Amino acid sequence: MSRYQILKDKIAAGHKIYTPYVLLGYPSIDDSFNVAKTLIDHGVDALELGFPFRDPVADGPVIEQAANAALDAGFRVQHGFDLIAKIRAYAPDLPLTLMLYTNMVLSRGVGNFFASCADVGLDAVLIPDLPPERADIVAEDARAHKIDLVFIVAPTSTPERLALIKHYAGGFVYVVTRMGITGSVEQYSDKISHLFTMIKSHLDLPAIAGFGVSTPDQAQKMLAAGADGVITGSRLIEIIRDSGTNWPATLADHTDIMVQSLRIDTITQK
Repeated sequence: MSRYQILKDKIAAGHKIYTPYVLLGYPSIDDSFNVAKTLIDHGVDALELGFPFRDPVADGPVIEQAANAALDAGFRVQHGFDLIAKIRAYAPDLPLTLMLYTNMVLSRGVGNFFASCADVGLDAVLIPDLPPERADIVAEDARAHKIDLVFIVAPTSTPERLALIKHYAGGFVYVVTRMGITGSVEQYSDKISHLFTMIKSHLDLPAIAGFGVSTPDQAQKMLAAGADGVITGSRLIEIIRDSGTNWPATLADHTDIMVQSLRIDTITQK
């Protein structure tokens, strides 16, 4: 069974999905595995794993600064694949998605890149600067290695664009809750409920909300609007950055709160 089918079965049973983002290599190569381990141990449903990149056009300053720190400390792509293999060995059934940018795929060679993804046990890849209009440059190799392609859908997306995404998409849909870059916010698009309705009328995939989802209250707003789950990223890096050597305990506490907030009996319908 596909690991993403496990998520779909959970959603069908009324479960909401929590997918934290882990920037591999931050705060160090070894500690980034411990970040993933802490999240897994505290009940997350899936992980989004990121490779550091110097010009992350979809990411805000928190992730960008952390990525630069990881690269300055010597992180390389092969470190990332080695970490993913280690995470997969620790959590054999957990869905794992890699987020990275097009140049990193091309520099390794598209076929070699997706072969590496399969070798380490990845389920999907999200390439935010590769629009569906150009997905043909990776789709054949992704399919050959049984790696799903995840796409971003935004409040500005049209039914025509969703039809194009449907041709290539697998795993889940990453729903941008606002225009801009990643990071904590308080305001979302007033079109967000309509967006989830439109997505579900076109795509039979979990719709997971990200960009600006950092707190249980924000997560519940997304669920009430129609999301099947949420992704958090910048807030987790802030916790690690600001908690000093106590970050494992602080991260564990935050994860417990987020997981609890996504239980169906705690969700406030609005």
